Amino acid sequence: MDTPVSERTHVEYGPASSGAHGSFSKEDITKEDVCKEEARTPPPSACGDDPDPVEDFYPDGGRGWLVVLGCVIFCAATVGWGYAWGVIQDYYQAHLFPDASDTLLSTLGSMSGMIMTLASIVFGKLGDRYGYRYFLAAGAICWVVSMLASAFCTELWQFFLTQGILQGIASALVFPLIVALPAQWFFKYRALTTGMVVAGSSLGGAISSLLLRAMLEPLGYKKTFIIISGIDAFCLIIAFFLIKERRPPGSKRRQIIWFDVTFFKDPVFWSLGFCFLFTTFGYLSPIFYLPSFTAEKLPHLSSFLAELPLTILNLSAAAGRTGVGFIADRIGPVNALFIAVLMSGLTQLLIWTFVADYAGIMSFAVLYGFFCGCFLSLSPAVAARLYGSGRLAGLSGLLLMFNLPGNSTGAPIGGAILTASGGSWKAVSIYSGCTQIVGATILLYARFKREHKVMAAF
Repeated sequence: MDTPVSERTHVEYGPASSGAHGSFSKEDITKEDVCKEEARTPPPSACGDDPDPVEDFYPDGGRGWLVVLGCVIFCAATVGWGYAWGVIQDYYQAHLFPDASDTLLSTLGSMSGMIMTLASIVFGKLGDRYGYRYFLAAGAICWVVSMLASAFCTELWQFFLTQGILQGIASALVFPLIVALPAQWFFKYRALTTGMVVAGSSLGGAISSLLLRAMLEPLGYKKTFIIISGIDAFCLIIAFFLIKERRPPGSKRRQIIWFDVTFFKDPVFWSLGFCFLFTTFGYLSPIFYLPSFTAEKLPHLSSFLAELPLTILNLSAAAGRTGVGFIADRIGPVNALFIAVLMSGLTQLLIWTFVADYAGIMSFAVLYGFFCGCFLSLSPAVAARLYGSGRLAGLSGLLLMFNLPGNSTGAPIGGAILTASGGSWKAVSIYSGCTQIVGATILLYARFKREHKVMAAF
């Protein structure tokens, strides 16, 4: 799909009309011309940082900012729900399913992300082929139905159907499209706007955490989910009418190519893929378990103060995804990805492992939140930097597969480690921190294989 990428690597298509007498302007470049040129051109690292030949095609503002706002709202209302799971899990364990293990409840929280990751490959390519609006509308309806249905669930398996499977499908219908849309409107600020959209999930997680904390205890989960369903419906209707797809005049929608198997022969592809694999395994443990960790370390705190670090983490993540996206356009997306993943792992290993007071927990929430989710917003730009834009549709689908194991089992493994170690939070932080550091280390092969200079912006 037309995945958003960084300023220096993306190539778009102008209107498909050729100039007379063998000459042409930026607007005359056709899709076929660009594809042929990219087939003859080595990776961007080998051919320099030439600007996009049709840079003037992009508005870089105006109506595009409304599109970004609509994408942010979509991301906040859907994907952002998963970042408030720590609050929901604590409530379920205390009031609905006291006999359920941490591993089982965290599996429920992970299921929607697992399904989103898997199904995004399908819906993203279908959206490219048939248009975005139908899938966005279907995703919004599916999401509201899942939230409303959750209000009437009484058994754990029912929540797996509504908050696991149905919400996962809704997110898959929405997420790959809203992440791609800024690339149709922005060139100079592409990494920044993509980071803003993904940051919407963190903002939504922070708001959801506060709403759930205020309503679950006094109102119960039935009334809470009904109210949130109404709020989501209102927000998604507004977001739907803000969003508009923008395609080059005269361009045709491409036939679907599900997988480009030529990537499997390139060690750089495996370096990038295994970086994402290990990073996602260590990603969700703090998000799922931080409220429980805070309550256990400081039992005298109110439930509000125990859950506040998760809200701060999500707010910091929103700032980090936007800020790191801005920086990535200057130091290079691969460099930014390495720094973000390394810092995410180090904050778990060196801070979460040793904190025991409220100030330390808050410091960890701010630092980890700032770096933890940047790999999601940077991945399209990194893929384009390593391979160019000509095969991004196939590459994006393949890379999503590497996120699947960590999204589905990373947090449950953390819960299993917590149980097996007799409640040792150090074991959990060492597991999740080390896996992310391994991910950052694996990325170095791709970085230096494509660009040998240490200080180069790449």
